[in-house]
Amino acid sequence: MKKVFLAAAMLLAATSFTGYNTANAAVIVKAGGRHIPASQVPAPVLATFNSTFPTATNVKWQVEREHGQVVYQADFVQNGQRWRAQFSADGTLLSAGPR
Repeated sequence: MKKVFLAAAMLLAATSFTGYNTANAAVIVKAGGRHIPASQVPAPVLATFNSTFPTATNVKWQVEREHGQVVYQADFVQNGQRWRAQFSADGTLLSAGPR
């Protein structure tokens, strides 16, 4: 009987992923965020970032949803220290500081 339940559970798990559409994966914003290239960051966000952190290096971007709002997050190195900054889509700096 245990084997039947195990087989049914495995079948259910295997078929639950068949309906996922990978074509829409690029527009899904997960709670934990997803990495994006700088080319997908809105121009106002890049402008604010570049003017606020002109010496930043090794910049990595993420997009996530917080409290129903899309937030762009930059992780980067500034003066030898790791930093994180968050921006709204219109380029407003929401938070910044060393990590």
